This record gives sequence, structure tokens and C-alpha cells, in this order.
Amino acid sequence: MSGDHVSVAKALYQLDFYLEQIDAPFDIYDLYEEAYRELRGKYYDESWLDHLDDHPHVRESLDENFTLQTIVDALLRTGHEPVVRALMRSFRREQISVTQRFIDGASRQKGRP
Repeated sequence: MSGDHVSVAKALYQLDFYLEQIDAPFDIYDLYEEAYRELRGKYYDESWLDHLDDHPHVRESLDENFTLQTIVDALLRTGHEPVVRALMRSFRREQISVTQRFIDGASRQKGRP
């Protein structure tokens, strides 16, 4: 993985963590599907999301300080506006109010309290 691919993977990994923390009824798989299934048709593939934490830089991204804004910025910068749109639609649909909270991932591991 290199450059933008790492940035996208880190942003999605952080977003997955964020959604877990707010107990969202949807996850990155739902967002990715909403964003790309129709657009990519028979070429749609989300299986790479299963391997986000295979890369050490991605796993370590939870040790970085991040907010929903830094996640969204990374997705927009790397051309993943459809995922951001799907996220905003999901927030509206589920009536989740978005507040900027600083998330300090230091010493946290994904999936652990």
C-alpha cells in the first residue's frame, strides 16, 4: 500500500472506530456499499475492507489524534466523496447529530473497550 491508498485505509479504519464508539447502526461496509455498489456494478468489491488492519500503518492510525473532520478531509482529498455523502445521508436517516469530538486513540485497540 502506498500514498493515497494508505490515507484512505486509515480514514476508513478510523471511521469504523468512530462509528463503533457512537454506536451507529451502520458501519463502513454499509457506507461503502451505498457509495459504490451501483456506481461500480459488477466491478464492485468491498472485500478489501476486511483487510484494513493488515497494514501496520493503518492499525497504528488509532494511536493518532483524529476527529470526524480529519476523517472526512482525508476521504475528500483522496476522491472518496461518495463515502462522505453516504455518511451524511446515514447520519440524517438515523437522526445522529454530528458534534466534533476530539478522539484520542492512544492506547486503544479496535474492538476493545
